[in-house]
Amino acid sequence: MEPAAASIPLIVGLVIAVGILLILLVQSNKRLKNNREETKSIKDICNTFIDSYETVVYLKDEQLNYRFINKAAEPHYRKSVTEIIALDDQRLDAEAFGPSIIETDQQVIETKEITEYEEKHKNRIYKIKKFPVKLRENRMGVGAFIREITDEEKLIKKQERVLFRNKILVNVLSKNFRNDQKQLDYVLHEALKLTESSMGYICFYHEKKQQFTLKAWSKGLIKGSEMVAPKLNYRLEEAGVWGEAVRQRKPIISNTDVAEPTSAQELPGGQKVMGNTIAIPIFIDEKIKAVVGFAGKEDHYSDNDVYEMTVLMNGVLTNVERRIIQKKLFEERSKYFQTLISIGDGVMVVDPVGKIEMLNKVAQSLTGWTNDEAKGRHYTEVFVLSHEDRRQEIPDPIVTAMETDQTQELKNHAVLTAKDGSVFHLEDSAAPIKNEKGETVGIVLVFRDVSEKKEQRKEIEYLSFHDALTGLYNRRFLEAELLRLDTERNLPISIIMGDVNGLKLTNDIFGHAHGDIFLKKIADVMRRTCRADDIIARWGGDEFVILLPRTTIEQAKQIKNRIKTEFARDGVKVIKGNISLGCDVKTAMDQSIMECLESAEEKMYAVKILERDDFKSTTLDSIITTLQSDSPQEEEHAQRVSQWCHDLGVSMELPHVKIRRLKLAGYFHDIGKIVLHKDLREDNSELTEEELIEIKKHPIMGYRILNAFDDTMSLADAVLHHHERWDGSGYPKGLKGDEIPFLARVVAVASCYDRLASAQEGEALGLNQNPLLHLEKMEGQFDPEIKREFINMIKNLPS
Repeated sequence: MEPAAASIPLIVGLVIAVGILLILLVQSNKRLKNNREETKSIKDICNTFIDSYETVVYLKDEQLNYRFINKAAEPHYRKSVTEIIALDDQRLDAEAFGPSIIETDQQVIETKEITEYEEKHKNRIYKIKKFPVKLRENRMGVGAFIREITDEEKLIKKQERVLFRNKILVNVLSKNFRNDQKQLDYVLHEALKLTESSMGYICFYHEKKQQFTLKAWSKGLIKGSEMVAPKLNYRLEEAGVWGEAVRQRKPIISNTDVAEPTSAQELPGGQKVMGNTIAIPIFIDEKIKAVVGFAGKEDHYSDNDVYEMTVLMNGVLTNVERRIIQKKLFEERSKYFQTLISIGDGVMVVDPVGKIEMLNKVAQSLTGWTNDEAKGRHYTEVFVLSHEDRRQEIPDPIVTAMETDQTQELKNHAVLTAKDGSVFHLEDSAAPIKNEKGETVGIVLVFRDVSEKKEQRKEIEYLSFHDALTGLYNRRFLEAELLRLDTERNLPISIIMGDVNGLKLTNDIFGHAHGDIFLKKIADVMRRTCRADDIIARWGGDEFVILLPRTTIEQAKQIKNRIKTEFARDGVKVIKGNISLGCDVKTAMDQSIMECLESAEEKMYAVKILERDDFKSTTLDSIITTLQSDSPQEEEHAQRVSQWCHDLGVSMELPHVKIRRLKLAGYFHDIGKIVLHKDLREDNSELTEEELIEIKKHPIMGYRILNAFDDTMSLADAVLHHHERWDGSGYPKGLKGDEIPFLARVVAVASCYDRLASAQEGEALGLNQNPLLHLEKMEGQFDPEIKREFINMIKNLPS
């Protein structure tokens, strides 16, 4: 093969190889271009991401010149990224993130260690992370991520404050403070920490009075308060910044750096607080209830402080008011519970299913169950209620109150049977117990024992138709019975009317108590004498009426005579029983029953007139006879005094009529002693003051006795005054001189002489001389003329 021919394949191969190489080179360049474009694109994307990142990112070389920084740094440096690159912080003349930025950069380069820290600068807070970065040629740079966390810190701090505030509230609500003052002191102490203040106060405010009451304060707030107790009450006009918060009805915030505080920062008493202050009114139900204030915070007070303190103090004041309300409620409940326990009525409380919750002492006494025994039992087991008439039923007031949800009054005739079988008549009421939602949560039953009241009611009913003294029917009842019994089937109807004689005399002499005995005796006689169906009534003071249905006039007269005879056997003291009686009868329906009554009364008065003189005569005789039989010495004394009076009258040459009156006056002068006990009629013993008072009543009693009879009425004054003295020192009226009736003056001398002259009296008086001489020496007691006449008369008597 020729050489030329041989080289052709070689050339061709070389061309192909070159072609392939060119192709590969073209492709390689294309890929390299694409890679560069992709790298640039990725770099641009990275820069976009980094620039949009709020965190500041930078890279510095070993000279601390900025090699890279993102756009987030521009606001901090107030320069663009291009102006920052290749400069250091000194040439930038800025402390964007605080003075320690250069120092910490160098520290990372030297130590080749990552560091993280927070930097506070110009009221801003930054979280900074720095790390070493290897550069070309073994150089070392520093990279950093700087993130502002001011808002985060504020949020965290706010959350911490909320937690702290809530902790305070929890403690306020859960701790057992000794009193409200201790609670408020605690709140103020914690609030100072919450607001980062150095001093503060809590004031309560009374809108109506426009007055502050200082409840809690910090040390140094009020000048001199450490030495003496501060003034606690302030009027609105003198309350300084506290008052301004009330007047404007809004929080007052004063953030100032001035050295001299303004008048707006003045506290009560003229003291002023420096620096930042805040005063916050606390509203409850649209009324200012308190004002809280703080001062001395380094940072400014803000709306957040207002919010925190408003929430806190609202909770505190609400709790204080709740405690006050609870205390009042507890006191009210205790008061009402103690009232239920201590009232004089029985009280039983049952739950909605009828189980007993409480019995007070009265309820325990009435039921016979103790509170411990009854508690938890169904009330029907303890409160056994029934009708007083066992054949009838009585409604259960508790069941009715439950069903109607209304207060129920127990009907009459209710009877409680106690545990021991005792029976009590009851009055009661059952009322629903409501909770705050108005739901019925039980029943309270109040009941009382009215057994005595029921008996009193019966007694009242009895007394309304009966005479209280005698137990007979009264006039009201008889008048009703006259109409009720005035029927044909009761004919003939007889009526007896009686009038007791001597009642007034008995009352006058012995007193009304003996007069009452007199009336009771005639009532007993009438009851014994009449039949069971007869109606006996006390018509008036001393008048009685007997209504006799189906009784003839003859039968009525027999009853009348038996009453008179029976009563004559009775009496009181010296007064014998005597009654004047008259009767009449109704035999036909056309007759008036009232006319029959009037006719019986007329006949009774006719009998009384006929019997009057005889009764008086026998009564006076009875008095004299009784006195004589009980006290013979009094009879002898009366006879002698009567004779001395007669003889003195003759000696004084008085008219015959007057002498006769003198003699009778002397005889009756001590008739009043009939009322005295037999022992008191003996004057020979030493008397007590009470006995002497009783004896001095006898002239008055004698006067009343003699005044009761026509024949002796003219002697009554002489008997009444025979113990008066000429000098006015006597009794019963203390008359003097000629004021004393003449007959009484004579009787006084005669009676005294006779007492002196009797051996027994003389011995009692210790006389060692004759009575006449003793009488002569008695001065001021007797009428001098009568005494002289009496002495002369005695001296002239034959020996």
